[in-house]
Amino acid sequence: MSVKIDLDTLYDVSKLAEILGVTQKTIRKLLGEGSLKGKKLGKKWYVAGSVLKLYFEEETTSHKK
Repeated sequence: MSVKIDLDTLYDVSKLAEILGVTQKTIRKLLGEGSLKGKKLGKKWYVAGSVLKLYFEEETTSHKK
């Protein structure tokens, strides 16, 4: 599920896994180790689209070094 808030979108673990073609376990691992920043509301984790974009920009930048 994704939720639009202002100009950003919040993605839950299942939607992120679907979009990125990985398992929910992988997304939870990234959140748990702090590699991917998110917020837990109730029993669900959410990641903002802007944070996801930064995650990929950081990954790309760190591989260029």
